[in-house]
Amino acid sequence: MSGLMHVVSLQQPAGVEAHFTEFVTRAAARHPAWTHGWLNPAERLHPFFREPLARVLAAEARTKYRFGVKLPSRPRALRRAHCRSFLKRTSPDVVLIWNRTSKLGYVLDAAGDGRCVHWEHGAIWHEGRERERAEYLRRVPLAIANSHAAERVLRLGWDYRGDVHVCLNALRPSLVPEAPRAKRHPGDGPIRLGVAARLFPVKGVPLALHALARLRARGVEAVLDVAGEGPERGRLEALARDLGIAERVRFRGAVSDMRAFYEGIHCLVHPALTEAFGLVAIEAAVHGCPVIAAAVDGLPEAVAHGITGRTLPPTLQASDYAALGSSLDGVPALVYDPAADAIAPPRLVDPAMLAAAIEALFADPGTYERLSAAASAHVLERFRFDEHVDRVMAVIAEFAASR
Repeated sequence: MSGLMHVVSLQQPAGVEAHFTEFVTRAAARHPAWTHGWLNPAERLHPFFREPLARVLAAEARTKYRFGVKLPSRPRALRRAHCRSFLKRTSPDVVLIWNRTSKLGYVLDAAGDGRCVHWEHGAIWHEGRERERAEYLRRVPLAIANSHAAERVLRLGWDYRGDVHVCLNALRPSLVPEAPRAKRHPGDGPIRLGVAARLFPVKGVPLALHALARLRARGVEAVLDVAGEGPERGRLEALARDLGIAERVRFRGAVSDMRAFYEGIHCLVHPALTEAFGLVAIEAAVHGCPVIAAAVDGLPEAVAHGITGRTLPPTLQASDYAALGSSLDGVPALVYDPAADAIAPPRLVDPAMLAAAIEALFADPGTYERLSAAASAHVLERFRFDEHVDRVMAVIAEFAASR
């Protein structure tokens, strides 16, 4: 048997966390020669994940706690010794670090650089602790990137010199419909738009609100459902009131049944300022929801322009964001521009362009319905989760053999 130890925080019910849970479950079933363990670098486990993980994890430990007592961060030797003791008992062949590039030096010390792999899902866009992140990336010999954009940010933004394997994200089994979906055009009824994102400035939700206000001013009947929670909710609710669209916007909070959410909307709007890949784009598309998204970072890899939706070039300066009711808190200073294959300051999708794209999408019923059907079929063919699991496990197995 070979052992794979995962280092991942599971405090929030979000994309990476859900992806990890279903990845480990499928990997355990498809590759039974591997066991899976978990090093938890956070304080708690969100209850969404407790039951499924209990069935597949062979071992688990919290990196910062011993016998229920939190170990201080200094001296680092305390947490290092605790992790080293656990890794000695479990003897994993590979330690896979999910989307963390800081505050894990003690894990690298305990495991040894030579058996650590980094799996990038967007962490390298984060700001802060740059020297620590650079040191981490210097030490880790192999990275798995969830998009070509992530690979380019590793190379161009961080001068990463290790090996990189691009393994595109895939549709989680829990969100795969029984058959391809094809939505009907809403006709004379309201267009039901959806946003599915954590409510942080980086997700661009204010741009969707402004687009909805512009549609209303043009006499287009549309409503917006927002699935997600976060610190910006109060600001976004206030913005909806200021724009006169509060009665047309429903903030749903954290949604446990995303299948039902996608079934209930006609189009997903995702004008994010940065997005390493954009799992919500393929989740919505497979349920027949065309996606209108920003052409930034990895979103053009998740949204096939003209097949699963539309990608729009961001044209406004980031400095315009405050006037649109948001802030730049948490927005990275640099993102990946796929058109130029370059690292550049973030820009915003113009809400006027976003509103025009939405109106054009629904202008012709036949065109909309063909796009809806094509979006679902494309994702089912292109983003198969079992193939994704096999690709990642092949990279892990090759790395383990090379050691």
